[in-house]
Amino acid sequence: MDAEKKPKKLGDILIERGVITQYELEKTLELQKEAKRPLGELLVQMGYCTWDDIVKVLAEQYEVRACIGEVKVNEEFYKNFPKDILNELRIVPIDEKDGKIFLGIDNVYDIPVIKRRLKFRMGKDVDFCLMPPNLFETMYNNVIHGLSADAFSEKMGEITIQEQPKEVPEEQISMEEETPVVRLVSNIVDHAVELEASDIHIEPQRKNVIVRYRIDGVLRKITEYPRNLHAAVVSRIKILAGLDIVERRMPQDGKFFIKKGDEQYDLRVSTMPSVNGEKIVMRLLKVSSSKKKLEDLGYSAYNYERTQKLIEHPYGIILVTGPTGSGKSTTLVAMINSLNSDNVNIITAEDPVEYTVEGITQCQVNTEIGLTFAKYLRSFLRQDPDIIMVGEVRDRETAQLAVEASLTGHLVLSTLHTNTAAGAVDRLVNMGVEPSLISASLIGIMGQRLVRKVCQKCKAETEFPPKFAERAKKYFPDMKLVQYVGKGCQECNNTGYKGRTAVVEVLMINDEIRKLIQRGTTTTEIERVAKQHGMVTMFQDGLYKVLNGETTVEEILATVGEEEEE
Repeated sequence: MDAEKKPKKLGDILIERGVITQYELEKTLELQKEAKRPLGELLVQMGYCTWDDIVKVLAEQYEVRACIGEVKVNEEFYKNFPKDILNELRIVPIDEKDGKIFLGIDNVYDIPVIKRRLKFRMGKDVDFCLMPPNLFETMYNNVIHGLSADAFSEKMGEITIQEQPKEVPEEQISMEEETPVVRLVSNIVDHAVELEASDIHIEPQRKNVIVRYRIDGVLRKITEYPRNLHAAVVSRIKILAGLDIVERRMPQDGKFFIKKGDEQYDLRVSTMPSVNGEKIVMRLLKVSSSKKKLEDLGYSAYNYERTQKLIEHPYGIILVTGPTGSGKSTTLVAMINSLNSDNVNIITAEDPVEYTVEGITQCQVNTEIGLTFAKYLRSFLRQDPDIIMVGEVRDRETAQLAVEASLTGHLVLSTLHTNTAAGAVDRLVNMGVEPSLISASLIGIMGQRLVRKVCQKCKAETEFPPKFAERAKKYFPDMKLVQYVGKGCQECNNTGYKGRTAVVEVLMINDEIRKLIQRGTTTTEIERVAKQHGMVTMFQDGLYKVLNGETTVEEILATVGEEEEE
């Protein structure tokens, strides 16, 4: 009896179907000996065929379906599918019919393992749908992260790059516009804008490069691309940001901007060498955000009124405190916009200048040449300013000069890295500023954090957590004791949250608190007295926003932490 026929190899079938030639197969097989990667992947990389061609052949070989175009997913089915299995097996749950599960995969060699695992765990048979890698990655990310993580299409949409370094000829740029790498970079940025991301992380790994977005303060993996494209991607971004494409050993910082429709976005680029290549982080700043005023920040009416009183002072220091990414710069810009007029001279020293504001003088700190905050402050006092904004008080010299500027009749706005508003006093003392000078110059401190907002489209009323019910009644007796949570919808990418808002505490320095500062009293005592004089803490402001339907107790606890009961 004849021996059982061996299945035909992938390359032979592709030749039979006229997809590739014998020469192309042999050339790819030679490359495979060195690259040690799947034949199909190398054939696509060499441009000899498409993933659709590979998927059709492999699906026929292994007797599964080929899913090339759009695949309709049963939302109810995938939402109830065990998440641990999704992570373990890297599968896309598509549907269940007649007791059989229908799954999307991108690797036919995993079929036996997936069948055994699901038969044991769920007791059901499985049918498979083989997908091209880009389609699978899109759907898998959508299921795992609750994001519409579409594979980046080759369309650039409405995005057009507005700024190019002078040394790149226009003819070269127009030729580059047609390359896949240029389209990839454009669509990474385009997609980030669509999802309202604040940061783009491009992170080289040992085998591939991961693209992640920070959306509403949370990092989420969106897609990945082959490692061999990374050098070209980095070069493209460096060209746009005006950086040195030859320098790969040192970190670099640059900037470019794009337009999408009528909106302009500034992208602040930071590159950093790592063992797997250069990592890139791009911060997205919407230019229209630079026009925000205090009333646009979403403060409660009470905190808005207290903040407004602070900035009406003709002189003194106002500090905004909080960790990195808590919206301090946005708050300072909103204050500047509220104060900006033709009859005041406003000067700022920033590192970096994030938002460009019309009608004021903004200066960029450059520590490499000795142009520090302190150096600028000395110069500002000779520029006849009314209001001075210092991006951050980092050292004793800057703090001392800010105090002197405020005592000579200027309003000084700045930021400080502390956990609470009251903690700013202790921080200034530790820097070496005399308590008597702090008490004489400081007029107010704002502590703030950013919390995610409940999606207004899918929010539903739920029970207020009993643990915090008594405190909520005590702080806000006239408000209904209820919490709203987002159920998850297309608008919020199934996360239940859409956008962010600030929770704030505004500590206004009065005579009693000035005496406490002069005596070197503890932060706890200053905070206690501030509460007696009407300060609403960040935790209390968070509970107010929960009762107001803006956020959740869970989000407040994760961001601010639980406050001790008095």
